[in-house]
Amino acid sequence: MKSNRKAKIIILIFLGILFSFSPIIPTYFNFKSSEFSDDNSLDNEDLKSSKVSGKIHIDDTNPSMNWSVARDMGICTGNGTYSDPYVIEDLIINGGGSGDCILIENSDVYFRIENCTVYNSAIYPFDPSHYWNHFAGIRLLNVNNSLLFDNDCSSNNDGIHVHGFNNSISGNTANNNINGSGIFVAGFKNNVEGNNANNNDLTGIFLGGSNSMVSGNVAMNNSWASIGIMLLSSNYNNVSGNTAAIQLFLSDYNNISENTGAGIALLDSDYNIISGNTASYRIILQDSDYNIVSGNDACWAEIGDCDGNVFSDNNGPCPKEDDFPIELIIIISISSGGAVMVVTTLLLIRRKRKRIE
Repeated sequence: MKSNRKAKIIILIFLGILFSFSPIIPTYFNFKSSEFSDDNSLDNEDLKSSKVSGKIHIDDTNPSMNWSVARDMGICTGNGTYSDPYVIEDLIINGGGSGDCILIENSDVYFRIENCTVYNSAIYPFDPSHYWNHFAGIRLLNVNNSLLFDNDCSSNNDGIHVHGFNNSISGNTANNNINGSGIFVAGFKNNVEGNNANNNDLTGIFLGGSNSMVSGNVAMNNSWASIGIMLLSSNYNNVSGNTAAIQLFLSDYNNISENTGAGIALLDSDYNIISGNTASYRIILQDSDYNIVSGNDACWAEIGDCDGNVFSDNNGPCPKEDDFPIELIIIISISSGGAVMVVTTLLLIRRKRKRIE
């Protein structure tokens, strides 16, 4: 039964993403902090050292637009090796509301994009067939061995959008992105470190993959239930030292440690270690089994069908009156023409499942 429940919940998660045009009703998983304010101003010295560029599209499987052509055109330097990577740097790119500012596809060579300011990509509406394929300030598709460093990727659809492995996203700013996340990473063995991803319409940092590290990031005041960092179907990752509210959905065998934020929530996530975190709101486990929750400065609560979780050296269980069911957790309000629709499909699914059982 649990696999069926997971499949149904993942559909509802996507519905929640798609329909979160208006502010979320304050609910059990809403971790928003009113103390954070974002300064999205650009550093004048960085702008002086940068030059305005047109949009960039490199596809290393296309002989007419591969890395060698880009180097010959003066877009990048280097040779694509570990010791001499291709480098795109010091550019200011206005996407003009169309496509991506920088799009790299089908690349295995080593390259860096650094100290670039990219903004005004196309804005995709919420659509389940395209959520995994948003436009972005910097978008890497089927790309490995990249380093994105010290870029400002604010005011796009997604700020940074990466599909691949062995990519490093470090020291970037990805704030105020529209209908998307600050940083979206799918794949494995990726590193997301020391970035700022605040005030985005969806999550600050979205991870879908395995064996990756998310550390030292600040992700606050993001609009979709105020999630700073979300793991979806993500296993064997290390999430540590971040300032963010954190949520795990359908994610197992992760290490969540030494983070600071309003809260940590697990939904249908098993065998995780939650240790040494500071959560001013709470740690919540919903339909999650065999997790270890230890040494956290936070209260905790189990909701729904939970088995084998171990709690030790935490601040203690949360007050009983906070023990709301999942039906009150995932409620998305949608405003359209003055009408408000509330998504309650999950409640119906759970009732149907109980009848079947």
